[in-house]
Amino acid sequence: MIDRRGLLGLALLLSLPLSQAATALAEEPRKRLLVLDFELVDTSNEPVDQSAEHAKRLARARDDIGAGLAARRVYDVVDRAPIAADLDAILKQTYIRTCNGCELSLANKAGADLVLTGVVNKVSTLILSMGVSIARVSTGELIYHQGFDFRGDNDQSWARATKFFVDRIAHDPPN
Repeated sequence: MIDRRGLLGLALLLSLPLSQAATALAEEPRKRLLVLDFELVDTSNEPVDQSAEHAKRLARARDDIGAGLAARRVYDVVDRAPIAADLDAILKQTYIRTCNGCELSLANKAGADLVLTGVVNKVSTLILSMGVSIARVSTGELIYHQGFDFRGDNDQSWARATKFFVDRIAHDPPN
């Protein structure tokens, strides 16, 4: 026997064109992804303090990658709010990249299947690289890692680097 929700779902499917209905039926539930703060390793020894600019770019990279993957329906990006206090406490003591698996605990607490982390290495104003990793929360297995060199410590270059990762991950999403 079909319950009310089943009838409603059937009615909605019947109201869609056949191709959309087939897609809706065939679509698997997407993995839930937690996108954590990106970090900067700056070995440029530049005399000008750019920490405020870099903080904005790091946050934008995190947000743009998460939003880009969600918009392309690659992953369901989970809300970071439930783990904000835990994340702040960790970041006061160490970096995500050196926290000995805390990213997996945070992702588990947030209800994510996968966790994405990122690090930007700045060698000079001209030479930077961005590395993005995705790990499976249940096992800790690293299922994706790629680095991408880019030129120019400016908003446009950082935006191109984040777009590269969205395009690359969306093309062949690790699950």
